Amino acid sequence: MKKEHRDSDLYEILHFTPEITPEIKHSINTAYAQIKEEGFKMRKKTKKAQNKRKFFYMGLAAALLLAFGFWGFSNPVLAGKIPFLGRIFRIVENDIGYSGNYSENAIPLTAPDSETMKDDSSDEKNGSGDTVSDNAYSQTVNGVTITLSEASYSKLALYFSVEIDCEEGFPEDFNWVKNMEDYILSYDSLSMTSTQQFDFSQADPTLYNTDILSCTEAEGLPTPYSIEGNYADSHTFLGVIRVDLETIRQILGVDTLSPQFTYSFTIQKFWHDLNETKEVTATSEDGETITLLENVKKYYDGPWSFTIPVSMNQADTQTKELMQANADGIGIASVTKTPYEIKADILLPAGVEPFDYVVAITDADGKILDSQGGISEIYSVYGRNTDTVHIYVVDYNTYMDECKAENAYLLPEKALFQTTVEW
Repeated sequence: MKKEHRDSDLYEILHFTPEITPEIKHSINTAYAQIKEEGFKMRKKTKKAQNKRKFFYMGLAAALLLAFGFWGFSNPVLAGKIPFLGRIFRIVENDIGYSGNYSENAIPLTAPDSETMKDDSSDEKNGSGDTVSDNAYSQTVNGVTITLSEASYSKLALYFSVEIDCEEGFPEDFNWVKNMEDYILSYDSLSMTSTQQFDFSQADPTLYNTDILSCTEAEGLPTPYSIEGNYADSHTFLGVIRVDLETIRQILGVDTLSPQFTYSFTIQKFWHDLNETKEVTATSEDGETITLLENVKKYYDGPWSFTIPVSMNQADTQTKELMQANADGIGIASVTKTPYEIKADILLPAGVEPFDYVVAITDADGKILDSQGGISEIYSVYGRNTDTVHIYVVDYNTYMDECKAENAYLLPEKALFQTTVEW
């Protein structure tokens, strides 16, 4: 498969440092021992022999390089993934809708170890005749390989870096960043349908009313629905999947989730629009049949299923209990800040619905923060000074009509409650 690397990808390849696995370490130690032994023998020899020693070292070094090159790149799975393994976050984290420094806390899920270097004979065939790798974080179905490369966790969300390799190549229509005029975003996205499951059976049994929470679109429960990232070439998409935990916490009715649980995730299919349309019929509210044009979509069917043991280090998570409110009982109960997001929990009197209000947060400079993911009131801290934040509770209609976007400067005037938090 031909790779059409961009400049940023070539930088990653040229600066790639392979992981020193036990096999490589053993080979290096063996070589060093041989070098040392030969060195002792040659110390007693003449200058002519010393010249031979130089050639010996050069030859041995070349042999080591050749051995590693053959061992690593003769394996097509390893050779194809070496440029990106463990580095996808760093490549795309600045260019997605929920940007963050995920690479700073990344946990590798896939590495060039013995698990990814098994003979092809150890792989299984699925019903379509495709090879399905027995690496838990890389699966091939219908000519498409999806690999989970890294994970980065916060109290409010899980983030997984993803490499999608399409044997036939993706349509050029998918790459809006490269091919669509006047496209203002710095990233592309793939839509998907998925299911997810949270297994809390190893947690405190008194914390949850169920050990396992399964979420499907058919049941109306939240599931990840997009992958944001960029195309490394016509065959490879590098992206990030965000898994919201705040909604899961609310569904379970708990104050906080256990930092240890098992997460299972299945991508049933993914797709994107093509630059062609088709006619579809629909029925209007008054019963009239109307004809509409919609984009033709290119689908890739799975499933690709993964199970990840999650263990979150929440040392970087900060929570401040405020319990401050105005005379009407409207205010802020607490504020949580992770390395990637910030969220303020609203405080309301009994009988008042939270969706009648908006909690807006601005940075130290008074500029409103961007939303992070699917919940509008979870805000991104990426690239912003959030050592001090200003929090406002605003009536929903007032916010939508007068305070959103460029009118955020009106928040101090229009807010029903406001407070400042310093971290």
